[in-house]
Amino acid sequence: MTTKKFTELTRAELEVMQIIWAKRELFLSDIYEGFPEGDNRPAYTTISTFVRILTQKGFVGYKRCGKSHLYFPLVSKEDYTGKFMQGVMNNFFNNSPSQLLSFFCDSGKMSASQYDELRKIAEKILEK
Repeated sequence: MTTKKFTELTRAELEVMQIIWAKRELFLSDIYEGFPEGDNRPAYTTISTFVRILTQKGFVGYKRCGKSHLYFPLVSKEDYTGKFMQGVMNNFFNNSPSQLLSFFCDSGKMSASQYDELRKIAEKILEK
């Protein structure tokens, strides 16, 4: 993904990728089973469509296994997350990590333990 323009996943595509990232290699039926049972579970054919789209976008590869395909991620979760967060920082926070961090700190939604965790991370960075 380093030479191509970053492609952001839709919410539905991201749900499928979360299952693929967690399992590493799986068949379409495994992806289907990765969704919780119930009324909100996408249809098998819908999941198949999303997997095909993810393959076309270069996020998922496959190996033929008889009449089936064994799917696997071509883009790591870490790479996608890093590029996604870089885009968020560029688009909303003037490419400033401090503005991004301030946004979360000023939101009033962080617990004392989360503030403490951020402080510890900052201290580790300063030690380097």
